[in-house]
Amino acid sequence: MYAIARIENAIIGRLRDQIPYLRTCASLAYFLLKEIEDIALILPAAYVTYEQGDFEHSMSGAQDRRMVFSVLAMAGSMKGDEASRHGSGGGIGVYRLLDDVRVALTNQSCGLDIDPFRPITERSVDGDSHLSVYGISFETRCRFLL
Repeated sequence: MYAIARIENAIIGRLRDQIPYLRTCASLAYFLLKEIEDIALILPAAYVTYEQGDFEHSMSGAQDRRMVFSVLAMAGSMKGDEASRHGSGGGIGVYRLLDDVRVALTNQSCGLDIDPFRPITERSVDGDSHLSVYGISFETRCRFLL
């Protein structure tokens, strides 16, 4: 069965292939460890993280792992928070990015032997007068044979 990192990397690859306007697409760990002098240079951006998993056990010894991966979508605009959400003057807003992430991953298994991704939640995460950060979570499932 696949390690969590392999699924995370497959998601990142799919988003890079399907959303060509992304300036940055990486693991969330990359963002947290990187010092950013000018966040505008990396936007729009998508960061992928493993959110949680839970297990179901069968009498045969198989384990099914339900996994939730989240994508943090970030967009910004010097024109203000509304422009960072809606887009402005050719700039991509976070709402479009959220929709593009949803379309890129829905019903996809990214070439892996896992259940296709299903979107389950969207939410506002953070923001200020020039930056909007939203999250979208996807569920998948895979089986481990012991």
